[in-house]
Amino acid sequence: MLGVLATPSLAAVQTKSFDYPVQMDPFEVQQATAIVNPGIEGYVTGMSVDVVNADGTQVPINRVMLHHIVFARLGVKHPGCDSITQFDSKTKIPAAGEPMYAAGEERQVLALPPGYGYHMTANAPLYMVWMLMNHRGVKDNANIRYTITYEDSEQLKPVRPLWMDVANCQADPVYNVPGDGKPGSVHERTYDLVAPESGRIVAGGGHVHGGGIETAISEPDCNNRTVMASKPAWGMPDHPFYKVRPILHEPGPVSMSGWLSGQGYPVQKGQRIRLTSRYDNSRPHTRVMGINVIYLAPGEVNEPCGPPPTDGVNIQAAELRGEPYRTKTPKFTVPLTGVDSKGRAVTISRPPGKTRAVKSGTTIKARDSYFSIPNVEVKKGSKLSWQFGTPTLHNVTLANGPRGFASDNLNEGRKFNMKFKVPGTYRLMCTLHPVGMTQTVTVR
Repeated sequence: MLGVLATPSLAAVQTKSFDYPVQMDPFEVQQATAIVNPGIEGYVTGMSVDVVNADGTQVPINRVMLHHIVFARLGVKHPGCDSITQFDSKTKIPAAGEPMYAAGEERQVLALPPGYGYHMTANAPLYMVWMLMNHRGVKDNANIRYTITYEDSEQLKPVRPLWMDVANCQADPVYNVPGDGKPGSVHERTYDLVAPESGRIVAGGGHVHGGGIETAISEPDCNNRTVMASKPAWGMPDHPFYKVRPILHEPGPVSMSGWLSGQGYPVQKGQRIRLTSRYDNSRPHTRVMGINVIYLAPGEVNEPCGPPPTDGVNIQAAELRGEPYRTKTPKFTVPLTGVDSKGRAVTISRPPGKTRAVKSGTTIKARDSYFSIPNVEVKKGSKLSWQFGTPTLHNVTLANGPRGFASDNLNEGRKFNMKFKVPGTYRLMCTLHPVGMTQTVTVR
């Protein structure tokens, strides 16, 4: 199940790649976990992830897209969570471990400044959790490939990863931006982490979805000064991110900027570290994320709010790759998806069926692969309920429309309620089953 692809030399700096095979059903949105043991002995200085074929070639995203993946070291306490709420939005389990690396559609790369590393031992297993999307109506096989660069030198200074998430302690850490602001308005959500020990922040990078402006790390106890900001680089209009179907949420960036400093940014134990996730609020953005991982080199810090480093640099991966990108958040309308006569995923304006006018308080049944009333019409101010009556998890999420909203992943009779205050057409989908499980609500 797990094999080394490249045998390193005997040099101090070594690189190993590992493949974990996955199988996907047609149009499947796969959310799964695995425990792997790379057997690394030394200090990790870099890490990356991709989806590849058996021969090592990259799988194009019009086949399979890696929406996100997290690697956590088992046996080490999560810095901010004692338990994690699972994808069903109700079951809680002990936090799996210490998240040490994560990536999304932008393929974020872990790169620590020279002289620093994340210590691992050969018997240290990693808990891997991912979300993949099969964009075709056929079964597919691929491999999650993760590559680790490490050194065996004891001269490296150890770092401690601090996972920060504005929707913290959730296996599906998403939230919704309503889009009820004027042009240029910004929606903010924050999360504070109390520094578990003193030290210096030497690296960090963030993750946002479509509509994201930045994730920023600041020190509220030091006049809220900014430590770093991770900003998105957006693909050009012809980028494949904007062409694939189905689309589960607005296309994310092609890269996020990372921050590095050999000197490090001083932080004292007990001091608050704040993550702020910023999104455009002139348009709805649903099921978004605001995550940042920072790497703290533990050590004595004598001066509260000590002087910041002078060697901090921001690095945009797309620029290093020579890839053209946009800095302004692009506007994109998430479409509904259906299947054509050839079994291909295609854009539709609405699901089949007549529009049915219903009264406020009507309950819509969410069943496997369909909503009981596919096209609904209500008066402004009406309330609708969705009842998720099957064992399989489903949700109802705005693809596009006047205001952003989404339910949790629900099942076994649980309900989600929504009051429609703004007229217009709301195009909805279940992001776990986006092909065919669609709906429109027209508010008069």
